[in-house]
Amino acid sequence: MSRPANPILRGFYPDPSICRVDGTYYLVNSTFEYLPGIPIHASTDLVDWRLVGHAIHEEGQFDFGDVPDSRGIFAPTIRHHDGLFYIACTQMDGGEVSGNFYLTAPAPEGPWSRPVLLPEARGIDPSLFFHEGRAWWTGCREVLEPEFDGETEVWLRELDLERGELVGPETVIWTRTQYRAVWAEGPHLYHRDGWFYLVTAEGGTSFEHSVMVARSREVAGPYLPCPRNPVLTHRHLGHGAEVQNVGHGDLVEDENGQWWMTVLASRPIDGHHILGRETHLARVDWEDDWPVVNPGLGLLDAPSAAPGRWSSTGAPEAADFLSVRGFATFAEPAEAGLRLRSTGAGLQSGAPTAALLRRLTSTESTVTVTLDQLADDAVAGLVLRQNGAANVRLEVAASVGGLVATFADSSVDLPAGPVTLSARITTGGISWSAGGADLGTTPLSSLSTETAGGFVGTTWGPYVSSGSALFTAWSQEDRS
Repeated sequence: MSRPANPILRGFYPDPSICRVDGTYYLVNSTFEYLPGIPIHASTDLVDWRLVGHAIHEEGQFDFGDVPDSRGIFAPTIRHHDGLFYIACTQMDGGEVSGNFYLTAPAPEGPWSRPVLLPEARGIDPSLFFHEGRAWWTGCREVLEPEFDGETEVWLRELDLERGELVGPETVIWTRTQYRAVWAEGPHLYHRDGWFYLVTAEGGTSFEHSVMVARSREVAGPYLPCPRNPVLTHRHLGHGAEVQNVGHGDLVEDENGQWWMTVLASRPIDGHHILGRETHLARVDWEDDWPVVNPGLGLLDAPSAAPGRWSSTGAPEAADFLSVRGFATFAEPAEAGLRLRSTGAGLQSGAPTAALLRRLTSTESTVTVTLDQLADDAVAGLVLRQNGAANVRLEVAASVGGLVATFADSSVDLPAGPVTLSARITTGGISWSAGGADLGTTPLSSLSTETAGGFVGTTWGPYVSSGSALFTAWSQEDRS
């Protein structure tokens, strides 16, 4: 097997979880307020990954209408047991279906079930563990009477799969490795050579993120920490490190007995995180019955350059895109493209909006959309979105005899269409153009997590804020 090049999934793919079934690896990620939710990628070699479906794929599974930015779907775990795939997850601030749940499907492509809610499962980041015919549910939560902000614990309870209920006693199996460490999160359990292993994160999901390991002879503990903890982190490398925020690990064994760990990590640009948390992979060996990540290095491999191009013309599937707080019912195939109709909500409204978005995968990239037709009363354009408040957009409206494109204080008159809208992204900023006319530049930092807050990464694509518009082409060209 060739060594995978990091990141294995570029752009906004946080909180990875992985399993292997019949020689194929399956990987899932958080999607927060975006739909379709929980992408499922497959690979036979850990190098080349293809999207095979989404676990949240239809109306009725959840209601995202009132989900705030960076809430919604948190930290899924994927596992396989007795012919079924399981995904355990948390829905934050989603109305009646908020809380912990699991979904099932006979195949990763779906269809996936309606959520089985577990109202007694307090907290976030749940995981399923199957052992000797029994199912165990583990998750993390804040301590009821904490000594400090962010003090958390990892707890365990048996899950009755037939009844869809937690049963039996509940056990707290972990708190923290280091004194006053915050946010023990993303816990996963494994069994190897007579030991039960707990892999969990610690330090929060930003710069202090880390991977901790503990083990026990019994599934309910007591768990003793690895003397080499943290087994993986980049926080000690300083703010100049080219890969940061490393944590949230999950283990998988390949067909040759080699183990691997998926983790999230970020690639900063001048101290700013634009792309979000991406999925990385590291080799794991075992020494003295403890995991050693990337032996001899103890860090993630350096990120590799990955120039590439994605493009589509005509009427691509709406499922090729993300939408905010709702499925893309506002997009319909028409006239060799996709017609977008306004939902009545603007990009900053906190409601479902008519924007078809893709993950930005490089900070050296050019993204374009082609606007072919615009209704007389419509306003449409190209947007780069970090969240509802932090987004930058080039707007186009109808004018006498044609169109007018506006960005910030600049505008240009254009013929009626088609017109290409473009954003050239470099570490120095984002340069906007319409129909080949330059309209100005904005700093890249305006789309950073440091500016916007939250847990997601930058997305881009066409939008309509009023009326309707026909788009016929999309492209993203990554230069590195």
